[in-house]
Amino acid sequence: MPKKGENSKAVEARSRKEDNKRAASDKAATAAEDREWAAAGEGAKSKAQAKKQEQAQQREQAAAKKAEAKRLAEEEEASLSSASKAAVKRPASKVTSHQLQLQKEADKREQDEKAKQAQKAAKREVSEDDYDSLVAVPNINRQADEEPSARTVEGAISLLSVNDASEPEDRHPERRAKAAFAAYQERELPQLKLDRPGLKHSQYKDALWKQWQKAPENPMNRVAS
Repeated sequence: MPKKGENSKAVEARSRKEDNKRAASDKAATAAEDREWAAAGEGAKSKAQAKKQEQAQQREQAAAKKAEAKRLAEEEEASLSSASKAAVKRPASKVTSHQLQLQKEADKREQDEKAKQAQKAAKREVSEDDYDSLVAVPNINRQADEEPSARTVEGAISLLSVNDASEPEDRHPERRAKAAFAAYQERELPQLKLDRPGLKHSQYKDALWKQWQKAPENPMNRVAS
């Protein structure tokens, strides 16, 4: 294994060079010995010398096999290291892409929610509580204009005329109540829309009906009085 900070390829080349040099040296020694024995004659070799030659050849073959095994191991280690680095980089890229997608979806939901709120604000209708408070508050200005006032001489005369007016007894007011309310509603609805804008049609009708219960035009009020 190369030391920390060393180039693995340089270390591999140096190791291979040393192994080749050692193998070449052993091979040269064996060849020189063979030449000596050849010059002396084939039959001059003793059993010990023959065995020595065989051992030298075995060492040469072992050194060559060792060098080849080392080379293959280093190549495999380099290949595994490259594959490991690539595997580490890929998940990081996927996580980043997933986070970006989540952020886009969150931004879209936020924009959709803002659009809905803006649409609701544009089409806002009066709530039931607001409607009840509007209906419960009388239009003081209109009442002041419509009701007779005794603050002036003319007003006092008018007030007395209204209170003292003798009208024939109405024996069947319920027969005229529906038509009277329809006329009252037709007359009062435009002004009510100006006084209380933003209500539903049903809310306007409810407000008119409450006013109608106390209106002097209501035949039932004349009977009660």
